[in-house]
Amino acid sequence: MQQLSRELLVGTFDLHTHGYPEIHRGLGMAHDDFEQAEYAKSRGMAGYLLKSHIWPTMDRVYHIRQRVTDIKVVPSIVLNSLIGGISPGVLEAAVLQGAEAAFFPTWTSANDLERKGFSRTIRKELPSLEPFMKEGLSVFGPGGELTQNARDVLRVANDAEIVLSTGHLSGQECVALAREADRIGFRRLVFTHPDSRSVAASDEEISEAAKCGAFIEWTLHGMMPKSQRTKPQTVVEWIEKLGAKSCVLTTDVFGPSGLPEPDQLQMYLGLLAELGVSVEDIKQMSQTNPLALINGGNK
Repeated sequence: MQQLSRELLVGTFDLHTHGYPEIHRGLGMAHDDFEQAEYAKSRGMAGYLLKSHIWPTMDRVYHIRQRVTDIKVVPSIVLNSLIGGISPGVLEAAVLQGAEAAFFPTWTSANDLERKGFSRTIRKELPSLEPFMKEGLSVFGPGGELTQNARDVLRVANDAEIVLSTGHLSGQECVALAREADRIGFRRLVFTHPDSRSVAASDEEISEAAKCGAFIEWTLHGMMPKSQRTKPQTVVEWIEKLGAKSCVLTTDVFGPSGLPEPDQLQMYLGLLAELGVSVEDIKQMSQTNPLALINGGNK
């Protein structure tokens, strides 16, 4: 099984990783940005997306690419209040700076604040950012319809051909975005860890988003001892229910850890194989789907 998991790692693309520093320099990682890129390359990964909850990662990825070649590291921006919120103008500027992926708000979303999700960590680790959490962000207007800004963010992502993930919006908001994405023909929407405390989507919302063409993300982070929000067998059941063509597998692990991200991804893929997920399906979710999202293929 260990040999199989090593082989499964080769050619993978992780759509949800956090580098160092994330949040602040006191929260360490196994590797810094350059070490992570070198190590992922040495393990045969095709690449990964670098996300930060605080700042856009276009500048960091630019320098990574200068030093580490032959691996695809993708920069992203999270549309939190700190950098302008749900704004098509902000996203357009990010694209011009090289962003190839974006996330709707995480710790400044109204849903995350209401659920005391990742915003709770931000309040603890960076209390100076409290002013950005006074009013949570939503893609809904007063009447429960998608705001024009939310629609325009989808439009910008569609025109720029970048990946767009739902962040920590509510399940209801994610379904509304999936329906709008389907209507305009946008095929690069990812429903961010719907099982997380920060999102807490219902089974019906997950299924509906997938029917609309959104890719459903299942993270290793949700199974880690610190989280324990999802049993591995539950993820296997969802894969069987939705089909591998509708799912992506990511790590989303950050903070002090003894294992580098590629090793954690290897462990994740090996675990799913042990639980009976076929090699073909694992490759579909960790290679084919994420690379199609990044490179422009359709579901």
